[in-house]
Amino acid sequence: MANSAIFTVSTNSAVAANGIVPLGTVIRRFGCNTALEGDSITCYGRGYYEVNASVTMTPVAAGTIGVQLYQDGVAVPGGMAYATGTAGEPLSLSFPALVRQTQCGATSLSLRLHSGTATTGATVSNCSVTVEKV
Repeated sequence: MANSAIFTVSTNSAVAANGIVPLGTVIRRFGCNTALEGDSITCYGRGYYEVNASVTMTPVAAGTIGVQLYQDGVAVPGGMAYATGTAGEPLSLSFPALVRQTQCGATSLSLRLHSGTATTGATVSNCSVTVEKV
């Protein structure tokens, strides 16, 4: 059972190639270990945080495109999803990840669009992120 969690949703956002994916607004939140701050979720306190992200986007150009989770500006290993997209066709990506906060302070989690061979951005029609302290 988690002692803190947050669920955010963002809709209809134009994201530039390799740009930050907006996390939107808080839909549900409890506990004091997680907070939405701008385009990132801040996790307070030592421990492990389970992240589940789901993004539906429409690429502007065809090619490989995806999303990557970042912790304090560093890509989280395995915290990513990629696919081959077609211009104008919706594409759904999701992934789970587990991050660790080893300090007493805070850590920041954000999502970034990775354009890969699709050298342009995408329209994100839905982005939902859940972060739960486990």
